[in-house]
Amino acid sequence: MKKRSFRIYLGISIFIIFTFGCSIFSSAPMEPAPITQQAPVQEEAAPTAQPALTAIFPTGVVTEKDGTLTLFDREGYTLAQVPTQGLSYPDKSNLHIAGTVPLDGTNLPLIYFSFEQNNSLLFNNHGQVTTLLSVPYFAGMVGAAGKPLIAYSTAEFLGESLVGNLYVGTTQSLPVAEPILSDNDPQGWAVVAIAVDVDGNQVTGVWYSKRPWGIGGDIVFEPRRTLSYLELKTGTAYQYLGAEANPSVLSADREWVAYTNDTSVGAGVGAMTIRNFITGENISYPLLNAIDQRGAGEASFSPSNHYLAWMEASGWQMAEIPNFHSVVRVGNMNGNVIAEFVDTALLSVSGLGTVQRVEPVGWFDDNTLVIMARGELWDDAALISVDIPSNTMSLVAQGTFVGFTYP
Repeated sequence: MKKRSFRIYLGISIFIIFTFGCSIFSSAPMEPAPITQQAPVQEEAAPTAQPALTAIFPTGVVTEKDGTLTLFDREGYTLAQVPTQGLSYPDKSNLHIAGTVPLDGTNLPLIYFSFEQNNSLLFNNHGQVTTLLSVPYFAGMVGAAGKPLIAYSTAEFLGESLVGNLYVGTTQSLPVAEPILSDNDPQGWAVVAIAVDVDGNQVTGVWYSKRPWGIGGDIVFEPRRTLSYLELKTGTAYQYLGAEANPSVLSADREWVAYTNDTSVGAGVGAMTIRNFITGENISYPLLNAIDQRGAGEASFSPSNHYLAWMEASGWQMAEIPNFHSVVRVGNMNGNVIAEFVDTALLSVSGLGTVQRVEPVGWFDDNTLVIMARGELWDDAALISVDIPSNTMSLVAQGTFVGFTYP
């Protein structure tokens, strides 16, 4: 194995192991089936498809480079460096920006997981770091944009089964929170939170999926299967996608989901598909023709659902002679691809010596996409903004993407 491919594999393995652990629908409107939980539940009509969230445009972005978190505005100006005592492997699945940016631009509130600090969830509030609770079997988390609200899961092998628990709460309630869902999976698939729905400062529901726990290898996209929604008021869970579907992302208003139909764990050869929960409409974007097609993933809806961006990949990272390539594609909501950005096209603007992978990480607004380019080393990265109407690119910041800040 050549040195370069080993470095990429090592980074991906760390990401998978330490930040982890469909049925094909017709065009008829969605009628999700309720899932019976351990406690008695009330089987009622599915949650209405009214928007749970409204479009919120980010004000800035946080990156990590050489162990330091830095806050940039959308023009690429440095606003602050944020101290994060005990932070390990910073990533959106183990760090949540838990509030708005203070007027002085410093002391950004953060909730994050630390291996170094006794496998604990920590809260950095105005520069004061406190331990919320110890989570020895932590399996990832997701938060509500700009709020101190998260859902996190745990995964622990007990005998022949993987036992997963899902928790939700605020910085005040998390230390005493009981699981809102427990799952026993003899096949080793762990519960993973996909999104959190909120009303004001109250969590109303959690979207979740399943992923294989503790796997490694030449993996491009996180393997997932099923998509379900747990309504906290009633304690009822509803399944929206089946076991062959790998959900990638939900739109901010929860009207759309982007997913692929994957044929095998890790290989992933499915085309990107979006589904409208209100109408039941499915729209697919055919994959590019490529040798060693690896499929699609890492999708992101623009804030007002004007566009969808996603990554497609081909080739292998762990081959004796790596032939891996990636491209970011952008489509409208009618199924038309309107822009493509191959990895090599971002080399000059990235400032990196080489570009090994490109993926969308989000949007500043409905026309401005943010792409992360990775270099030879997994943590050698840069963020690039792209104006979709003009295809104009500009460097935002050096470093790996951690998250967006909101007003």
